[in-house]
Amino acid sequence: MASLSKDGKTWRIRFVDGDGKRHGIRLPGLKKSEADVVLSRVKEVVAAKISNQGLETVTATWLAGVDTRLRKRLESVGLVNPPEPQNDVVASKQVPALKDFLERFIARQTTSKGHPAGRETLNKWRGTKDLLLECFDGNRMLDSFDLADGRAFREWMEQRKLEKTVRTPTGRMAENSMRQRIANCKTFFSYAVDEELVTANPFRNQFASIVSTDDGKVIVPAEVVDKVIETAPNAQWRLLIALWRYAGLRKMEPLELTWGDVLWSEGKLRVTASKTRHHKGKDVRYVPIRDIEHYLREAYDAAAPGDVRIITGYRVSMSNLHKPMVKIIEKAGQQVWPNLFKNLRMSCENDWLTKKEAPAHVIAAWMGHSVDVQNSHYAMVSDGHFEAFNESGPFRGPVESGNASQSDAPNGSEWSNSQRNASDPAKTLSKNAPTRT
Repeated sequence: MASLSKDGKTWRIRFVDGDGKRHGIRLPGLKKSEADVVLSRVKEVVAAKISNQGLETVTATWLAGVDTRLRKRLESVGLVNPPEPQNDVVASKQVPALKDFLERFIARQTTSKGHPAGRETLNKWRGTKDLLLECFDGNRMLDSFDLADGRAFREWMEQRKLEKTVRTPTGRMAENSMRQRIANCKTFFSYAVDEELVTANPFRNQFASIVSTDDGKVIVPAEVVDKVIETAPNAQWRLLIALWRYAGLRKMEPLELTWGDVLWSEGKLRVTASKTRHHKGKDVRYVPIRDIEHYLREAYDAAAPGDVRIITGYRVSMSNLHKPMVKIIEKAGQQVWPNLFKNLRMSCENDWLTKKEAPAHVIAAWMGHSVDVQNSHYAMVSDGHFEAFNESGPFRGPVESGNASQSDAPNGSEWSNSQRNASDPAKTLSKNAPTRT
């Protein structure tokens, strides 16, 4: 009555209806196990139509939940009837093409919760839009997407080849990068569902939650950063690097600073947090200026009369800070570390935590995130923590004769997996970092 066969790379179901006519249903993107499920349901539908009996509840429920594209294929061979339009409004809705929909969604500049989308969010949406249009035809109708397309996009990202660089050492997208793109796709299509442009979100079965991982995490020692700062071309670049490493600012946050944000007498810097500004009370945070005051004063003395913004060489809309930063690091004779800006920020927070500069919740507030985020994404355990603990007080166990030998620590010149946790953040700052006023 019905059988499953391989048609090139695609599974195809063949069946004969009650009139003796042969039909075929292609199942692009489905695995063998998934195609077998469709085959069993098709057999039941064909048998019910031939015997003029109603469908079993399980099969009827399955038909009600199938993707739009598969349902249209079932409709084309007469196994199911086209659905009746619910009302005139739904029937008259014009479903847009993928490209038009994405451009209109991003132009709204509004999150799924109704808040204004920040600059970084809009940039991420645009990046995901470009990937979707690279993977799929932009003229394809939005309601033609189904779960198979959600899987296909994920698999396409997994196979996508990138240039091997410090940022992409494997030549492939990182797991969290792919999950972030999937999260954006879910946002796009959730809005389409709310607007009744599609019946279901084709990315609903794809994982989008960010996973905690140590891949690419390194503590960048203060002596390395200080050498990079010394090589920086001007006072603004010296301040930029100091803000990332010694004040824990995010990559683009320094570009929004004005001289009015420097509260000299209070010893703190007011930071406009574009990433969290849509959360109540999270649009501004304050960070201590103890370790960056020298660079602030140097940049202030070098500023042109009438300058309001602290960093005038770059605009907020510009994000190409990576290339000049790499050039400065290489000129300083240092090896470029992965995740240039995030690892500087993370190193700052780990220094503050290791030196117990303040309670964890205070440090988290300076950084602009929660203690949970601090623990899951920023705080790291290094060999230096064991050494610092062991050297902090007298040994209280039985005393053995002789001295235990210690092996030399790695020199920090290579950022490999085996060495990434070798630097002691506590010792780096206390022994080697220059005194800052």
